[in-house]
Amino acid sequence: MDKQCMRVLKKLYQHANGKYDSERQVTVYRTDTLTADEQEVLHTHGWVPNDLELIAHDEIIQQLIDLQQNEHLSWTTATNAFVAGVGGSYPRGISALGSFHMMVHMQHHAYEEAKQFHCCKYCGLSRNSHDAWDNLSFIRYAVHLGHDYSSTSLGAYADLTELASLLEHESITPSEEDIHTFNQLLHSLDQAESDESPGKYEKRLTAEKLIKGQAGIRRGILKSLSRVGVLPNQIIPLRPDHWTNIEELLNAELLLSNTKGRSDMEMPWAGWQGKLGVDWDKARQLFGSMILHHS
Repeated sequence: MDKQCMRVLKKLYQHANGKYDSERQVTVYRTDTLTADEQEVLHTHGWVPNDLELIAHDEIIQQLIDLQQNEHLSWTTATNAFVAGVGGSYPRGISALGSFHMMVHMQHHAYEEAKQFHCCKYCGLSRNSHDAWDNLSFIRYAVHLGHDYSSTSLGAYADLTELASLLEHESITPSEEDIHTFNQLLHSLDQAESDESPGKYEKRLTAEKLIKGQAGIRRGILKSLSRVGVLPNQIIPLRPDHWTNIEELLNAELLLSNTKGRSDMEMPWAGWQGKLGVDWDKARQLFGSMILHHS
């Protein structure tokens, strides 16, 4: 996504430019506030300003299962996109790692509410999203900014349907600088003091100015690396080749002191500690030759 198009999207998705559709209970963004040139920019990029969809749990799951057969989606394309996202050349790639991990393990299941949370215990789709309208274009805009939406089946679906389409026309290759930044991030985590908490590490990462973008973008990167087990946590062993139900992660949060009264600090990243460092075997398993040698 070039800078010109991102500028138009920023104008389109301003809060003040949204109009609430009370019938469908979803925000629709006005295109008549854009100039003819701006509308043409979106048209050239094939961007649908308001992709409204009625979200049905079973249909989303089926779509994710169908994507398992997509020739453009693989661990390699997901990890390439993710590293390019971490490095800053392709922020849209940050969500790809978690989304792919969810999609590749997706199985048919009925919506079953978690005991203590209002969401599907398997895929995290919230009760409020189930059988409600959503504007997928806004989710995709947030993903292009570098935000991670991979923690629910809806986010993974919105992310990967677009990513698969983009990969038909272009491959995403991280630059040497992206790969260097990614490795710097892993070393920064591996060198943490043994008692360093996720919150303290985030402050240190901000001070190091290693990753571009705001704090939420850095958090998304750390959450993604935790979800596939590259960053271990104290409670549940996670790995790229295995799926752990969302309910298990949410229940694990109840055992941690740093999630009490905080809606923003979530498992599995919340369960990391400096002494756990980086699981280099999983890092090499996923990222292969992009992992540069370390002492």
